[in-house]
Amino acid sequence: MKNLGYNRILLQVCGQAGHGKSSFINSLRYALHGGMFEVKASEGSEIGSQGGHTRQRKSYLLTKVITLVDNRGFGKLNNYEKEEIYAQLGNLQPLDEDVVWQHSFKERVEAINAAKCNSNDLLLPVFIYSAQCRMGSELKEEIKEFLKNAQKLTGFLPIIILTNRYLGDVRTLEQQFRDLGMEQIFPVENYTTKNHIKTPEKDKTFLSILSEALDLVNFRGDTASSFGTPEEEHRKRVQIVVKIALMNGSKRVIEESQNEWYKEYEEKEKKKYCRLL
Repeated sequence: MKNLGYNRILLQVCGQAGHGKSSFINSLRYALHGGMFEVKASEGSEIGSQGGHTRQRKSYLLTKVITLVDNRGFGKLNNYEKEEIYAQLGNLQPLDEDVVWQHSFKERVEAINAAKCNSNDLLLPVFIYSAQCRMGSELKEEIKEFLKNAQKLTGFLPIIILTNRYLGDVRTLEQQFRDLGMEQIFPVENYTTKNHIKTPEKDKTFLSILSEALDLVNFRGDTASSFGTPEEEHRKRVQIVVKIALMNGSKRVIEESQNEWYKEYEEKEKKKYCRLL
């Protein structure tokens, strides 16, 4: 891959808010580097309470050539979030800056088209899902769409990480992800500030995930003809995200026009009320 101009691997850690993305990043760093346990990525609380602390697309250096990216987690994959989520995943959103959902459809598409290829990054998606959460049929369809688009954007089938492995039905979730076509699925129990006593099994699991990520990159390197230069891949990702945005755009435009109409109506009602006073 280096011969094509790539000099860094971005492990794109993504998923729903509060499912353990930041804790996974801390655990992977701890397993690899050892020493004292450090909370580099902000840890959330339990699902349903104060999880989902990350509001930026934060980067954390793991090795000289591997950087972990803690992408802002999504909620319900609604029409206002989708373009931002795929812009993060496609590396079209700058690192270490705030990620805001409330851009208008026009602003979002303009920003995607204006994104510059300012680094030679190879993108590998890592999808985090908590075993504490069941996956209903509606959510399963949303995740299926997300994982399919993640593969289109990066060229890699996402690695699936099932956090809180001892607190949920891991077997059922693992089968559900296999039904969605996923191949590499790892149940884990993250190291946390409350529980960071090292064990051989935990370390082995996290290092196996890193090893698998590198194997996937090496595999693509052996079939590098399917990859273009960083600039060519960047242009492809822009086209894919714009296409997704346009397919989603009609819903966004309708919602935004309704919101605008309501604001105008509300303003008129306020003025009418003030005159009556």
